[in-house]
This record gives sequence, structure tokens and C-alpha cells, in this order.
Amino acid sequence: MAGHLYAAPMFVYETFTLKNGLQFILMQNKRAPIVSYTTWFKVGSADELPGKTGLAHYLEHLMESALPEVQMGQFLEDFNSSDTHSNAFTSQDYTYYYKMVTTDHLPLLMQYEAGRMRGVAFNKDRFEIEKNVILEERLMGAENDPTGLYSEQFNSQFFTVHPYKNPIIGWEKDIRALTLEDIKDFHKKWYHPSNAFIIVSGDFDPAQVRTWAETYYGNIPAGPKVERNRPQEPSEKPKIEPVITEHPRAAEFYLEQIYPLPNLKKQNYQDLLALSLLSVFLSGDFEGSLYEVLVHKKKLATDFSTQCLFMEFLDPWSFAISVNSVDGSKTKEIETIINDGIDQIAQTGLKPEVLALVRRYSYNEWVMQLDDIYKRAHLLGAVLNAGLTLDQINSLFQDYEKVTSADIQRVIKKYLIKEKAATGILKKPTYSSAPLSGRS
Repeated sequence: MAGHLYAAPMFVYETFTLKNGLQFILMQNKRAPIVSYTTWFKVGSADELPGKTGLAHYLEHLMESALPEVQMGQFLEDFNSSDTHSNAFTSQDYTYYYKMVTTDHLPLLMQYEAGRMRGVAFNKDRFEIEKNVILEERLMGAENDPTGLYSEQFNSQFFTVHPYKNPIIGWEKDIRALTLEDIKDFHKKWYHPSNAFIIVSGDFDPAQVRTWAETYYGNIPAGPKVERNRPQEPSEKPKIEPVITEHPRAAEFYLEQIYPLPNLKKQNYQDLLALSLLSVFLSGDFEGSLYEVLVHKKKLATDFSTQCLFMEFLDPWSFAISVNSVDGSKTKEIETIINDGIDQIAQTGLKPEVLALVRRYSYNEWVMQLDDIYKRAHLLGAVLNAGLTLDQINSLFQDYEKVTSADIQRVIKKYLIKEKAATGILKKPTYSSAPLSGRS
């Protein structure tokens, strides 16, 4: 039975918090003597001020390249010569640093990461070097890349006041104007134990990790309490004109329908779960799904996907429908199939056996990710930064069981409203096609 299938929690963990506010989440996996160690700071590009875009990403670069306070000695030689992984990532809502090490390197790694949290040697020369690196990264990733350029142009028009409208890497004019003092001030405000948490996943001794945590991190000052004060999108705003991006390197004709959502995580979590399951059905390889119709049966699209972005972002975003097609002249036909398909579900719902398959498919997707110690840590960190709790994640599939076909019908009628949908198109300059007009 489904209840037995979902009985075990997805994340088995233990957690503790140091006096300075730094939380540790421990998830053991004894399969191999390796450890994934991820440090998460609750700050991203959406926490920047106007005119200072790119700070979070810039600081990520410097945190990786500047010398930490602690001297690593032989560990760095061993670490760099071993088959380990190290990197960092900045999102709209968080910044994290991750390393994969063999278990025997864990205490030295914790010493290193504690040193980096305690203080970084910000250097003027390194600051200027990284500025050039970031400007080149922006040129290659945001301006020469079709999807990067499209995302920038769409988000900057879809959002009116929320800083999600800005690219994570920052606008070029802002990057050029940033100073070393801007970086230091941003670090001082956001990078401290009370605004961070650490996930340790893999083969380790929990009691020993607690001891090392106290030893290496315990005496770091908690830091100032920070309050996120982001401007929020108005609940009602006019529908924007279609955002059309032309780029000679666009491989295919790409179109989106984006439906803005309110803050359902706080206002109506059940509706959010219903939209999530609807998204899984529409883009899954199920009988009667839009993916099956457009890609397999009609062969009008090379890919079709939907997203209900509630685990990826802290603030409200959207329900998104995306289509890739080699033929931009078929836009209206594709649009009609999408609109008719969603309207059909709104009227008749999903059959019980189909809804059960959708739940099982979603469960299997999660389980496959949780089998990897790094993916497990990354997934957990991302959903915690999105404002969900450990209890909510562990009860996700029990909560999915409560979602009915009637719930899915209701959320379509309530949130997927054509007057509120925004349209985005990415195409080659030579293409000519009518934009999506939304469901009728």
C-alpha cells in the first residue's frame, strides 16, 4: 500500500546548534569512507541593494580564492592531490560551499572551513583579478548564451519590484562599480555562524563531529542578527506584453507560459502540493500528459516541461510551462493543445490510478536523488533555504496522499488564469511566429 511505501522519512538525521547559532545537520551513510561537507549561508543575490547587484556571487569567488585565516599545511597538498570535489554556488536565496573528502580528512576540513567562516584575507589585487573573471563569465554565460540572455530579459520584466528581477551574476554596470569595501561590508553583514548551517553527509562519527564543531567553530562570534527586507511583488499587477528574445545561437524555438503564484507556503500549503503534483503529471511520461501528446504523439515538440517552483525559492515565483520546438510556425497549434489539455483536467480531473502513479513517480525521483550523499545534502539544504522545515520534507509524501483530483481541478481554476499569464519566447532572428496568448 502507498502508506507503507512512504512510511520511512526521506531524511534520517540528527541536529545540534552551537551557542553562536551555527546549526549542524548530520546524515550518516556508511557505504564508503567519504564525506560531503556543505556550508550554507542564508544570503543570495536577492538580498543585495539596488545598484549593488552581483555582490553575493562576487563574494563567493573571493571566499574560494582568498586565503583563509587558518593555515592548512599538508592538508591542502593531500586534498588537492586526492580525488575529491570542491566548489561553491550562489543562488537568489543562498550561497553554499561544498567539499567531498575521505573520512580521515574531515577534522582538517572542518578546521579549514571554520577558518574561512572566521575571516578571509580580502586582497585588493585578488579583488581586481576576480572582477575581470566575473565580467568575462557574465559575457560568456549571460550575453553570448541564448538561454542566459532570455532569462535575464524575461525576469527583468516579469518582476516589477522583487530583486528576483536581477541576474545572480549582477548587471555589468554594477559589477564594474563594486568596490572592495562593498565586499567587506556584505561579508560582515551576512557571513557569520548565526546566519549559516552546515550539513555533513556520509561516513563519520556523529559524536566526534560534535567535538570538532565545538573546537573549531565554538569560539567564532555569532555575528549581528540580520533581517531580510526584500520588496515583495504586488498581489495584483498588470499582465506584461510577451517577452521576445532573439539570438542567432538559439538552437530551437522556445516558449513559456508563466503564471505568478502568491506565497502559498504560508497561505495555502495544500494548494501548493496540488500544483506540484499537477506539474509532475503534465511533464511526465504518463498517458494523456502534455509531454506525451506534444512530444510523442503529435511530435510538435522536442521537449515539454512544467515547474511549480516552491522548493527552489524562498519567495513566491510561478507555475511555468515550457516547450522546445524545431518549428516556430506551430506555436498556435501547440498553444491550443496546452490550453485544451489543462482545461480538460480542470473539468474532469485525474483518474485515481493516474494520480497514484504520479505520486509514486515523484517519490521515486526523490529516492534516486537521496541515494547520493552529496545530492542528499544539496537537496536538503536547498529546501531548507526555501523556507520549508525538516518535518515538512519528511512528511511530503504523506501530505501528497491527501491531495485529491478535486484539489487539482480547483487549483487550475484558481491560479492558472490566462489574464495573469506572462509569455516568453526565445528564437532565432529569422523566425516569425505568433506569441502565446494564454488559455481561452
